Amino acid sequence: MNDNSSINSAENRIGFIQRTRNKLAVLQEMDFERNEMKVRKLLQDERELIQFPIPLFVPALFIWLFIIIFPLVLILDPSSYSSISVNIKGLIAFYFPLLCTLFIFFLNQKYLVPSFVFKKRYAFYFISNSILVFAALFIREVTFFIIERSPSDGVLSFFQDYCFSSLKGHLGFGSVLTFVILVSLVCVLCVFYHLMVRQIIRAFILREQKRMGLQYELDFLKNQLSPHFLFNTLNNISALIQIDSKRAESSMNKLSQLLRVMLYQVKDKYISLQEDVGILQKYADLEKLRLNDDFDFVFNIKLENPNVMIEPLLMMPLMENAMKHCVNPKGKSFAHVTITQEGNVLRFHSENSNFPRKSSRKNGGLGLATFEKRLDLIYSGAYEYSVNIVDDVYISDLTIFLKKENP
Repeated sequence: MNDNSSINSAENRIGFIQRTRNKLAVLQEMDFERNEMKVRKLLQDERELIQFPIPLFVPALFIWLFIIIFPLVLILDPSSYSSISVNIKGLIAFYFPLLCTLFIFFLNQKYLVPSFVFKKRYAFYFISNSILVFAALFIREVTFFIIERSPSDGVLSFFQDYCFSSLKGHLGFGSVLTFVILVSLVCVLCVFYHLMVRQIIRAFILREQKRMGLQYELDFLKNQLSPHFLFNTLNNISALIQIDSKRAESSMNKLSQLLRVMLYQVKDKYISLQEDVGILQKYADLEKLRLNDDFDFVFNIKLENPNVMIEPLLMMPLMENAMKHCVNPKGKSFAHVTITQEGNVLRFHSENSNFPRKSSRKNGGLGLATFEKRLDLIYSGAYEYSVNIVDDVYISDLTIFLKKENP
């Protein structure tokens, strides 16, 4: 019984950690997206001042100046200049801990944490911070002594009567414990800050590496489309040469026009939906040349916004599949294609006569395999794709929820 409860408890802890991890991952990705949008808007700014080169240390310098100067706004009241009296010791008492904190923090992030913590030299790390904190306290004592000393006070007077006067004669347990807690807190905060910054940078780099990998794969897949289409079309024209040379010549002219369009448009990351549909129309016209006159082809288009931008040739494999596999020697061949777009929803619906071939998809499925891979990469979780065969009719349905950020 106890074993089961301990197992359930461990599983609950693991589940909680995983859920927390997922929530934090979502928040992190949202932050990356927001910052990326800001950078994208900044890159669109053509003003010369925005494009002026600035070294990395300059923003850090301004931050330090702000930290140093801004407290004066709180100390000095602008409405009563006549009654201003600046107490040097008060300013030092305020600024000295602030500057020492910044200096110790800088040393931790630049040298101590990478040199000691990540090399598992924890004792040296704690001792180094202890020395820094003690040195800061000692320098403060020296500074205050110089300000307050009388002409007769010397070095001996500093050590005998002034330095750490509250601890003179002995070191109490409470004072030592307070010092140890202070140094431990400094160490923990510096280490956690460094780890968080490293983790954020690591997550960002991994995100960019993944994006670059996806972009490389998308470019590779897109480059596969044109050779695949050209290979099929040239095979069709080759078959037509022996049957009908005039139709073969007409097909070559059609292919030339289509390739001219594809050469300049497909290389773009996005093209308008109207241009992409135009490519599909030209392809269908080219395919009809090899089919009989009684072939029933219907191509319906209803676009709410023809200028909406999409990835080029995204629907071409579906059009190829509908036109290529619809020839039925035992009955009437047909292909009915409908493309509609409303808002950010794009739908492709096709019905064609189904004549299954003996060749496996492994040998001839490059187009659809590429098509599904591109959908997964570009519209992961934002598309629906289904294929059905009803009464020897092959039905393809594709619904894409277009990205709102497309130009």
